[in-house]
Amino acid sequence: MKRLLRNLRLTYLFISHDLAVVYHISDFAGVMYLGRLVEWADTKKLFNQPKHPYTQMLLDAIPDLKFSGRPRTPVAGEVPSPITPPPGCSFHPRCPYATARCKTELPLPIISQSSQVACHAVEEQRL
Repeated sequence: MKRLLRNLRLTYLFISHDLAVVYHISDFAGVMYLGRLVEWADTKKLFNQPKHPYTQMLLDAIPDLKFSGRPRTPVAGEVPSPITPPPGCSFHPRCPYATARCKTELPLPIISQSSQVACHAVEEQRL
């Protein structure tokens, strides 16, 4: 795929749940939760400096093969129904940083350089 991408100047939309493959195959990566894009960035930036709490938790779920001792926060709680998602930010029932605003107001993407994140906690610098 990488060779075809270079030789034919292609663009791929690659969808996967395997974060290791995403890291190695993608130049840019997006993280979705219940059908909404919550973070988008250069892949290396997204993996090294995740901003959205869901992205952080997804990356924390990857086994620590280096035994770094870094604290890990698993994604807690149950996934809400995608048919009737919760109001406001759909991640708020599982988010440790959720406030009343998160429960009622859908976060808009915050765009900075080559990334974007949709999170009230990031906007309000509560992380």
